[in-house]
Amino acid sequence: SSPFGPSSVSTVLAKECGVDLYAMWGMMCGPPPEGEHGTPHANEAWWASQVICAKVEEVAEGGEGTESERFYKFVGEHGNERWIKSSRLTLTGPPDLGTTLGGTITAFTEVRQPYWSVQPHNWITYHAFMILEIDHGALFILCERKTDMLELVVGEINIPIAFMKAFRAVGPGRNPSRCVDEPRQVVSTKITVRQLLGWIDGQVEERWQPYDLLKSNCQHFAADLQSFLLDPSAPRHRAENPIQLKTPESMQDRAFILSTVARAPRALKYIPESFRRDRQIVLAAVSNDGAALRYAPEALRADFEVAMAAVRQNGYSLPYVHPLIRQDRQIVLAAVQQNGYVLCYCAEEHRMDRQVVMAAVQQEGYALRYVAGKLRKDPEVLLATGRQNPVALARASFLF
Repeated sequence: SSPFGPSSVSTVLAKECGVDLYAMWGMMCGPPPEGEHGTPHANEAWWASQVICAKVEEVAEGGEGTESERFYKFVGEHGNERWIKSSRLTLTGPPDLGTTLGGTITAFTEVRQPYWSVQPHNWITYHAFMILEIDHGALFILCERKTDMLELVVGEINIPIAFMKAFRAVGPGRNPSRCVDEPRQVVSTKITVRQLLGWIDGQVEERWQPYDLLKSNCQHFAADLQSFLLDPSAPRHRAENPIQLKTPESMQDRAFILSTVARAPRALKYIPESFRRDRQIVLAAVSNDGAALRYAPEALRADFEVAMAAVRQNGYSLPYVHPLIRQDRQIVLAAVQQNGYVLCYCAEEHRMDRQVVMAAVQQEGYALRYVAGKLRKDPEVLLATGRQNPVALARASFLF
């Protein structure tokens, strides 16, 4: 058998740019809109801020790692080495994967990473991710939810499934020896990679929610993905266009569009581009659902008034604010006042700002985990956290 096969996973030494990763592993644990994949479209802000995608390929030797490129060295049982390069893609929509888009998903394996080295198999305390086999194992795609992010890793041909378990789209990776495979399931629905990305771009994006331990976590995503692969025609897997047309001409009627987005803000995704550029229409949408900001064009996501309206209605729209003004202190303060948890999206300077931090922990005690610097142990901050959520304060004692 191959020295890089599953039987030797526990002996594989993974190194990133020549640095041992194992010391770091313990710290981690409907149809698409019009347009070709990989081109800007109505979901640009969601793909850019909530999805991380990397491609991995074998290379002759390692190199100097950068923010977007990492190198891993795998050493087999007999000392033979293989270098793998992971390249992070810039996304403005579903990734352009070339000929891989036409590949068929023929099987999948759910992989579980227990939080503790010794625990019963039926405990729910584990991180879950999925490895999809394309064209009977010619290549593999890893899909997982990690906190608020969706991570995708696309392997080139000849990257073994054993290696895929070690990768993440961002960060140092994971220890494959701690991963436990569920039974492999064959997929007979003939879903292509293009259709998978269309589902993510439609139903997944539209129903994407901030991380919630009980309602929206890695296990929920893995279960939804399995359900889609086994029965893609189920109603639950369809994107939902909320626009109810009176006549075909209604889509060109500005008054109709304005009233529609005021009633159903996320209809902004489905209206003609000319109306998505209409400032009044976008303001009507984000004032009623801040998350609809992700469907606004770039220029309006950089509009201060539009961004403020969005974060005041829904703090979790902060990631969709254009980077030019996303870290503006007024916008950050308004966002954490509405939802303290979005402190995780704020720059360090804001996470060290007493007023911003106090606003965050007074709204959501769990925001304490994202506080930076001396404020982590500041008595006033800790008191405010305890008043809002005593459990969050207790957890903080284990983190800091």
